[in-house]
Amino acid sequence: MKVLDLHCDTLNELRYGMLRGETIDMLHNNLHLDLSRMQKGDYLLQCFALFTHIDRAPEDPLVSALEETDLFRQMLCQYPQYISQVRTMKDIEENRKAGRISALLTIEEGGCCKGNLSVLRQMYENGVRIMTLTWNFENELGFPNTPPGDGKNAFPAGADTVHGLKDRGFEFIHEMERLGIIIDVSHLSDAGFWDVANNTSRPFIASHSNARALAGHVRNLTDAMIRTIADRGGVTGINYCANFLDPDYQNPEAQSRVSYMADHIEYIRRLGGIDMIALGSDFDGIEKNLEMYDCSCLPMLERELRRRSFTESEIEKIYHGNALRVLSEFLPAE
Repeated sequence: MKVLDLHCDTLNELRYGMLRGETIDMLHNNLHLDLSRMQKGDYLLQCFALFTHIDRAPEDPLVSALEETDLFRQMLCQYPQYISQVRTMKDIEENRKAGRISALLTIEEGGCCKGNLSVLRQMYENGVRIMTLTWNFENELGFPNTPPGDGKNAFPAGADTVHGLKDRGFEFIHEMERLGIIIDVSHLSDAGFWDVANNTSRPFIASHSNARALAGHVRNLTDAMIRTIADRGGVTGINYCANFLDPDYQNPEAQSRVSYMADHIEYIRRLGGIDMIALGSDFDGIEKNLEMYDCSCLPMLERELRRRSFTESEIEKIYHGNALRVLSEFLPAE
């Protein structure tokens, strides 16, 4: 089954490796993703996030994003027979016919643009087609769903229903819709989610978020959010992180199990329909207790969905069809 994954942090892992003086070969490595295992997993398209940590001094988030863009280009130049960047739907189809994996650039942490619309437009020129407005820190655009905690828990339990988009955030979402950059609400505060929903017209997505009713983590979506994304024609990518899947999500030994993934898929299907479910692994941004431990393991989820009587067409929609439909509304045909 062809795989389209809406989110991974592999470029960030490559950058940290570079800063440590390491060279990580993207054909074979010990990360969650490499090209040989992506081929084994039958990947159609991987979204590669430019992830930056804006609270990690003295890093400059824009420089970090540009360094990751450079590493992305190096990968493409080193392995053109395996993978190629896409900017149009025709690119995706041509790569499929040639047996190449398609690569799409995204941004995780709109703060890398430093509140500058010119930087956003340059990121579009570089091929970025999806962007989260925040990561885990307040930035020039708005607030995340990580309100101040007690210093022990990385993700406090309460959702932020008060602090949403800032004035510059509203400017950004309007320019993103004009340019054709998909707005990604994963990591955004609850208030920010509704600011996006109430002030945009095109489909938007949650690239790597699950159902909050099953795992109460604030990074997951409420029932109302799921219905809203579905009504808008967007998708949510099932996140493989244990803390976003396990009903006992606050347990340090929370588990990422294929059965939990299928539970979230079934729940989201009941609320929003089969057409809003996609995959958003968060590979190389998550760790420990992963039953689907790398990108070669995707057949495991396919088998579980078949066991639960999902049809071939339903699984195709989850694995690539729904995300392709959304991309087709933003990427030119050719």
